[in-house]
Amino acid sequence: MSVKSKGAFLPGNSTVLIKEVEFPTPGHGQVLLKTKSSTICGSDIRAIYREHLGKGPEGYQNKIAGHEPAGQIVACGPGMKRFKTGDRVVVYHISGCGCCNDCRRGYMISCSSESRAAYGWQRDGGMSEYIIADEKDLVLLPDELTYTDGAQIACGFGTVYEGLEKIGISGNDAVLITGLGPVGLAACMLAKAMGA
Repeated sequence: MSVKSKGAFLPGNSTVLIKEVEFPTPGHGQVLLKTKSSTICGSDIRAIYREHLGKGPEGYQNKIAGHEPAGQIVACGPGMKRFKTGDRVVVYHISGCGCCNDCRRGYMISCSSESRAAYGWQRDGGMSEYIIADEKDLVLLPDELTYTDGAQIACGFGTVYEGLEKIGISGNDAVLITGLGPVGLAACMLAKAMGA
C-alpha cells in the first residue's frame, strides 16, 4: 500500500519547500500513520530561518520536517506486537537503536548509536499527510486527549519527562525552572505531578 502526499522540507533562508513524496508499505515493525497533528518546535523555527546548526547525525538531512507528530495507524507491517490499524498514537521524536543500555532503560534521547535518528531531522517527520514510524517509537494516545495534545507531548513533554525520571524527581525535591517556554512549562507541570 504505497501512498503519495506532499511534505514540508526546511532548506533554511526563511524558506519551506513543499514536495510530493511517496510513502512505501511499512516494513517489519513499522506502521503507516495518517498524520492528524504535528506541532512546530523551536528547533524547527530555527531551521526555517537559518540552516540547522547540527553536524553529522545531529544535522538536518533533507527529510520531511516535524518531530512532534500524532496520528492514526492506517497500515501495519509484519511483526507488530503492541499496536494495530486504527490505534491513535504519538510518535516519540527520537528513534534509538533499541539495544544500548539507555534505550533498554527507556532513554532513547541518550542513545549514542549511529542508528539513532530524530523524526523530522534524520528520518521523515510529521509535516505530511502520512508518516512511516517504528512501533518501538509509538505511545498510545488515550481517547480523552486530542491529536494536538498528543503532538505537544511528543517532544516537549517527552523530553522533560525523560530527564525528570532519569534524575529521580520526587516529593523530596524543590525544582527551580528558568525559561518558561513550552518545555519549561511542561517541566513545571510534570515536576509538580511527580511530587516536587
